Amino acid sequence: MRARLVGDGVENPANARALLDTAAMFEVPCLFRDTRGLADRWSVERGGRPLPTVGRGEVPAPVVAVENTPGAGSVFTARPPAGRPSIVVGNERRGIRADLLSAAALSVQIPSPGRGVDTLNVASAAAVALYYLLGATGRRTPRSSRSEAHRPAVLLVGPRDHVEAGSALRSAAAFGWQTVGLDDRDKVWFGTPRTMRAEGRAAARSHRNPLRVVPASGDVHSGYERVVVAGAHVPGPPLHRVDLTGGPRTALVIPDGTVPEGVGVEYARVDVPGSDDRYRLVASIVLAEAARQLGIRPTTRPRRFAYESTLTLVPPDSDLVHPHELLAY
Repeated sequence: MRARLVGDGVENPANARALLDTAAMFEVPCLFRDTRGLADRWSVERGGRPLPTVGRGEVPAPVVAVENTPGAGSVFTARPPAGRPSIVVGNERRGIRADLLSAAALSVQIPSPGRGVDTLNVASAAAVALYYLLGATGRRTPRSSRSEAHRPAVLLVGPRDHVEAGSALRSAAAFGWQTVGLDDRDKVWFGTPRTMRAEGRAAARSHRNPLRVVPASGDVHSGYERVVVAGAHVPGPPLHRVDLTGGPRTALVIPDGTVPEGVGVEYARVDVPGSDDRYRLVASIVLAEAARQLGIRPTTRPRRFAYESTLTLVPPDSDLVHPHELLAY
């Protein structure tokens, strides 16, 4: 066992199931520190397995916190501590609790320069963290300048689930893409029923996501000088050893299922030990590696507000306004 994945305070059972699938993809155990009632909402019938939990003070050390917190290093360059680390991801809105953050031997963040959306779905974040912390050796050197000029076009081909598609689009926006092509051959995104549309857009964080999603053809040679097909069931060298950049004349194709073929097409394999691979997880890893090769770095985030002094009480002769007096206005 190389590591373990821990979800701290995860609330949504769907995200918990996705985290279990993430752990299965990397063949590591998954535990949940349930501080927000996940167990009460968990259904073995829907989840497919019992919910494995760990007590508040029982997360095994050393702890690696995946959190956008001041001082956190880039997951692209971090080295996990020796031993069998607990790689921890946090609550969907509040992140990792302070007690576990303070106990972490290492804190890492996933560089995400996106506008409007700058975080990944919790399972996608876990997949990216596990990919870089547990492997991906022999990585290509990132570009040092003019990264945006080398950003490839992204084409998502045939996603089979609307929520998986939405989460993949959220990742694309978080890693800085402004436009993504979508070959919607299974009709999960365009012209869908209202409920499906609402769920997919919620997964994509469409209310804050400026990403432009355009219908695209599955013809990988359409208008591109170079095509790279990347995925978990793709033949070819490991993902992090293939040049995924090249500018808008290069298409980075991420299929869900059938692998597009063609003369001159290059392939890049997401090399993971397990066979359970959700589309959002694979797509997020591919997009993260493309962003890493572009030279994306952690953003500078403001530190939490700190008081410089205590409050001073008003002098006794000052006029005070009591709440009940405001009711007269």
